[in-house]
Amino acid sequence: MSSHTKHEMGNVRSQAGSCEFSPLPVPQAVIGQLLDEADPSLYVMSSEPWRFMLFAGEGRQLYLEAVRQSYPPHLADRYGDWATYQYTEAIPAHLVVVAPSAAREDQSLPAKAWSRRFSLLAAEKGLHAVWKMNDYQHHPVFMNLMGLTPEEKVLGVFHIGYGDQPAFRHVDYGRPASELMTVYDHLV
Repeated sequence: MSSHTKHEMGNVRSQAGSCEFSPLPVPQAVIGQLLDEADPSLYVMSSEPWRFMLFAGEGRQLYLEAVRQSYPPHLADRYGDWATYQYTEAIPAHLVVVAPSAAREDQSLPAKAWSRRFSLLAAEKGLHAVWKMNDYQHHPVFMNLMGLTPEEKVLGVFHIGYGDQPAFRHVDYGRPASELMTVYDHLV
């Protein structure tokens, strides 16, 4: 890839507000530990657990192909080189979160809450974990190439890597819950 193309992609990335990842690989054991610590079972209302697909190293090429082939032709032409760079070089790992599609409950809110916990735990380890939910994740071509069954759906994808900047730099914890508590301890 030419340095000119990488420069253009760098501009696109910064305009999109994405974080910069270092090229260091993220050990599989670290991601496994984050999954255990974030404990998705606390957020899942269904009796069937979520499952996770990790694409790292050369496996990122599989993720790229599923994304690229699910793009409409006009987007594939426009963003193909950008996607290739992002998904196989710039981002060290992709973690796809999969849930049973037959669940009676909507899984999007539990997934969002869990993704926040996962991101905070990752930041404690110096990692950036960027949660993404995109249309291509529900495209039949993407689902097929990822080996997903009709009984499954993608809740979202984490793009994970060590950052050039401290991971806590952009973390907004909001107000402490104790400040949002109203106490009723006597009759008026």
